[in-house]
Amino acid sequence: MTTSLVGRNMTRRLGALLLCFAAACSGGNKKESTTPGGKGSGDDPSMKDGTVPGGPPGGDGPVSSGGTPGGPATPGGPATPGGPAGDPDGINGPPVTMPNLDRDPAQAKAEVDAHLKLAKAALSQQIPDGELALKEARLALAADASSIDAAAMIAFAYYHKKLYDTAELILDDLFNAASEPRKRAAKANPYCFYVYGLIYDKTNRFEQAQLAFKSAVELDANFASALVNHGMYQLRNSQYAAAQATFEKVTKQLNRIDAITLTSLGSAYRGRSAEFPQNNPERNQYILNAAAAYERAINQSGGTYAPAVYNLGLLYLDTDPYPGIADPVARLNKAKDQFDRYQKMAGFDAKLYDARMKDITRAMKKAQQKKPGKNP
Repeated sequence: MTTSLVGRNMTRRLGALLLCFAAACSGGNKKESTTPGGKGSGDDPSMKDGTVPGGPPGGDGPVSSGGTPGGPATPGGPATPGGPAGDPDGINGPPVTMPNLDRDPAQAKAEVDAHLKLAKAALSQQIPDGELALKEARLALAADASSIDAAAMIAFAYYHKKLYDTAELILDDLFNAASEPRKRAAKANPYCFYVYGLIYDKTNRFEQAQLAFKSAVELDANFASALVNHGMYQLRNSQYAAAQATFEKVTKQLNRIDAITLTSLGSAYRGRSAEFPQNNPERNQYILNAAAAYERAINQSGGTYAPAVYNLGLLYLDTDPYPGIADPVARLNKAKDQFDRYQKMAGFDAKLYDARMKDITRAMKKAQQKKPGKNP
């Protein structure tokens, strides 16, 4: 478990506790939730795929109503209503029944789940709606002030609003709560670590981000969004075998086959291919697997995901010899076709395109010089 290292980086605080919760956290003596959130199965950079996790609701069960029960029937006459002490004849009216102010736990959990589902949907849109997600997360916290998932969702909404300091402070307050059960529940909640990882990544604290995503996965082995981000760091650190296992699990077991994940799987295969000598059967198979994953990513996006096209071009450019393509000029022409396609897509990087075209030009000259009948 890496919570201790992550925790040491969670000391930046404001004077107020959960400043965004001022209105939501004021009422009720709620029991603390000590169970981590439910499992997730999804990145789109959304909270989690599948149902939004919900810990056990806070709050005590119903209490007995106050008041004095009615008196027994008087022989020969109507029943005498019982009254409060000092009013045996019920002159001041029937007994008063005190209202039950405690929330039904099942009802509170249903409200929390409903609001978190709406918050998740708001963040899953093509353009995430952080304001709507924040509104729904606050309503979830109002339904159950002990909900760690609701607090984490508030932090996630602030992350999408690009208020990274505020999002981090909310999580810091959970991890440093005065209530020991609440603190333990936060540190056992994979979603808290996931949001921490996103914040650290966005603020260029990459070591902490990697540890946070790793912690989220250790707490929930099927948390797809955390697995994808964890796998990204495995690729960044050239841990290709580990990245292959991560992305194969996400795509094959958890059935997440979006363009981002498939492209990452292709890059893991491409990295693995470099571990074997030329013309080795395993090398060739990894190269073909990489190409197939990139093609699937392109098709899955309707031909609009530029990184998949770019990476397929790199695969043709750098892989020499390429299995099934004996002529290096033909291989380089395939690479050029992919980069030309990339250049016409939204969000392409002009500097990357220019650099790769220069690489192709140099490689093409060398390949043509090596052809039979050409002087070296």
